[in-house]
Amino acid sequence: MWWEKPFVRIFFFYAAGILLAALVPVARQVPVYVYPGIIAALVVAGFVLYYKNSSWSLSWINGLTTGLIVFFLGMFATILRFSETENPTEAPQGIYFAKIIREPVVKEKSVKVLLSMELIPGRKDSIARPLKAVAFFAKDSLSTRLQYGDRLLLKARPQIPSGPANPGEFDYARFLKMNGISYTLYLRPGQWQYLDYDPGNPLLAWAGKARRYLLDALRNNGLSDQQLAVVAAMLLGHDDLMNPEVEQQYAAAGAMHILCVSGLHVGIVYLVVSFLLGFVKSRKFEKYLKPVIVLTIIWGYALLTGLSPAVTRASVMFSMFIIAGALNRSNDVFNTLAVSAVLMLFINPLLLFNVSFQLSYSAVLGILVFYRPVYGLLYFRNKIADKIWSLLVISFAAQLGTFPLAAHYFHYMPAYFWLTNLFVIPLSFLIIAVGFGFVLFSWFPLVAHILGFILSWMVLILNKLVAMIGELPYHGIHDLYFPWLKVFFVYGLIIMLFLIFLKQKVSYLLPALGLVLLLSGYQTLDKANRINQNKMVIYSVNNHSAYDFIRGNYHVCLMDSLLLADPEKANYQLENFRIASRLEKKNSPIHQPVTDTLTDLFCDGEFGIFNNYRFMVLDGKLKYYPDGDSRQKLDVIIVAGRDYLDLNKLVKIFDFNLLVFDSSVPAWKRKKLAESANALGVNYYDVREQGALVLDFRKGEHNFLALK
Repeated sequence: MWWEKPFVRIFFFYAAGILLAALVPVARQVPVYVYPGIIAALVVAGFVLYYKNSSWSLSWINGLTTGLIVFFLGMFATILRFSETENPTEAPQGIYFAKIIREPVVKEKSVKVLLSMELIPGRKDSIARPLKAVAFFAKDSLSTRLQYGDRLLLKARPQIPSGPANPGEFDYARFLKMNGISYTLYLRPGQWQYLDYDPGNPLLAWAGKARRYLLDALRNNGLSDQQLAVVAAMLLGHDDLMNPEVEQQYAAAGAMHILCVSGLHVGIVYLVVSFLLGFVKSRKFEKYLKPVIVLTIIWGYALLTGLSPAVTRASVMFSMFIIAGALNRSNDVFNTLAVSAVLMLFINPLLLFNVSFQLSYSAVLGILVFYRPVYGLLYFRNKIADKIWSLLVISFAAQLGTFPLAAHYFHYMPAYFWLTNLFVIPLSFLIIAVGFGFVLFSWFPLVAHILGFILSWMVLILNKLVAMIGELPYHGIHDLYFPWLKVFFVYGLIIMLFLIFLKQKVSYLLPALGLVLLLSGYQTLDKANRINQNKMVIYSVNNHSAYDFIRGNYHVCLMDSLLLADPEKANYQLENFRIASRLEKKNSPIHQPVTDTLTDLFCDGEFGIFNNYRFMVLDGKLKYYPDGDSRQKLDVIIVAGRDYLDLNKLVKIFDFNLLVFDSSVPAWKRKKLAESANALGVNYYDVREQGALVLDFRKGEHNFLALK
């Protein structure tokens, strides 16, 4: 019953307050001290109403008052979080004291470190509070030895991260903001100096040292690089060693969830520990000592893996069930799930926007809602058949819970997730169980070597099976486009169809049909909008040239030869826009002739025309000369490359409306061109500084210019 789930109601009110404060900027403009006053007034009103209102029919007023208190608490907590990163001030160049506040991540060419930084005292432009910054250290023998708790001296100027440079690009600045980080910086050798080691949190320091010790122990006991990467991800939550090719195979097979430490892994640890302690039959041990041991191991494991949202959620849930069992009290699973969510959001309300948090809770909700009704449809006397059916239903239920969100974030749905989980979950259980034994006996060389050998073979089998499924035909649906409105429509439709199926009531059919109509209308409007697309986009891709010509569902993207040879470089910045616009990956070299009738594009490698819009790509020395007073008419000139360009000479040869510096133009050239353009009164656009330029042509408006 609804009244038996008080924390479910609390969660909805608290989450609503977080959403309003985070998504509506006006709410954050209200002085922060106003919210404690509102909360205090509501608390007083709540007490008065509680004692004055004795009528059961009006009890909803007490509930609404409590809900409003929780709602404004959510707003207040979120605004306090945003106040740390809302409007960061420019940080000065100077000498900073810095402390590493999270375990460093060693990447291919750098070491990623989260720092708390303070400008040395005595500066007039000192910032009042410490800065939180993501720093990338050039990878060398010193930076790879950095650890949590190290204190450093830096000579640097932290930068405020910029927003996305291209339409649809992942907003890294917003991601950092949601994690309470305001600055980024890159440090070369000689710009930093090690001072000493002073861990603020001994538990985090222990966890970091334990992870490094176990990684070395695994490496020294027979695990190859690929096998080590999988075991490190599954057992320790350390996914930085993962080969992109292997990671792609797991994603294609629908097995990525086992590489991200989550409730599945915590559950396996719980089962292993309970099994190991099951031989002790003492009643006092069962009631008092066993819960303490199990809780200690679960939270020790959560700490070892980095306390991700999924692991923390699972650890809180298991803790509540264990404590309730020790106290002989029953638990409502939905209420327990809501308790864990509220606790985590109380500590950090911005976790609500964390992808791992959302997927973790949606997967568990899917299993809680859909598992039992679907599992009850078939009955198998054979235990093996029953276990297979159970695994299939769990996979299906979790997929129903996560599909719309996964499609929104990753644009992909695996087709063989049900087949993958038939062997992935049992193998994961065995790998984590053996890995848990390795953790306990890593100090004993012979046992560690035997367990390492067993682990390497199990991971080898797992990798082979995952690769086989990933290579099956039609292994998934790619390039799914699920904006938030579509996500909500699909979730609503899933719930309505399930209620029709479960309750077998015709009354749910009408809202289901309404959602189908809304979804169909949304799809129709989206398709009509795509059919009318008519754009030219000059992208901002680091040190490269890329121009897109879009007409309806067709397009041609001109790229420089280096980017064309390695298109994955551009995927991070361009993929989301291409998926949203339903564009195929049709790439061509810039300096080769292109004639495409579907997009109405003609380009001879230098001069081009698109929808009667005339452009020129100039990436070499100017080889044209003035011809009296006659000037060639162009709409836009795109400047690329490093060669010097004399703008005074250019304006004598061409009559153009706009000069564009693409992202391949170096800083010195952009600066000189900008100075010359200002002196000559030439309109210019710097893609590197201002982001991608989107020229949007409407019917009969060929000269309409819409700057992004």
